[in-house]
Amino acid sequence: MMEATPSPRKLKIDLDDLVDIFDSNDPMLTYYLDLEDGQIILVTEDTHRHLNSIYDEYFDEDQVDIDLQPILDELDLSAWECEELLNAHRAERDVGERYLRIPAAETRQGYQDMEAFIETVKDPRLKMRLEQSIQKRGAFRNFKDALIAYPTERERWFAFKKAQMNERVLAWLGDEDIEPIQ
Repeated sequence: MMEATPSPRKLKIDLDDLVDIFDSNDPMLTYYLDLEDGQIILVTEDTHRHLNSIYDEYFDEDQVDIDLQPILDELDLSAWECEELLNAHRAERDVGERYLRIPAAETRQGYQDMEAFIETVKDPRLKMRLEQSIQKRGAFRNFKDALIAYPTERERWFAFKKAQMNERVLAWLGDEDIEPIQ
């Protein structure tokens, strides 16, 4: 008898936000997807450092069960700082269970997107300019600069890039057995 594959988890997710996150490449920001409600949690490097300093000061290194709220109540923090720290604490402690770390874009994929787009360009002069632009240092900036004089192609590039990112997001969600719903 064949074993039934589990059906994907259905989750309401803002796909536009996920596409933007996949496209960002800021090493100072980490994003997590809440697998219960589809919300996206942002953890900045500053929040992460602050949270680790609280752990170091108030908790033993091997302590697993940490109640952060009483400590935060003692500290002179604003409501939004407490919320950021609690969200970061939950996401980083429950990654793999309730939270899933959202991967950042890879430079290689962005470069491949530019190459694929160039193949769709009909204007031979623009095609040549774009091919030359990605051969030099600063390929991403050069590519965008080459498109400035071609507003229609520039808009087509943005739509192309968004479609590529959308495919990556949907593939990642599929790999994680998540089906986005509206």
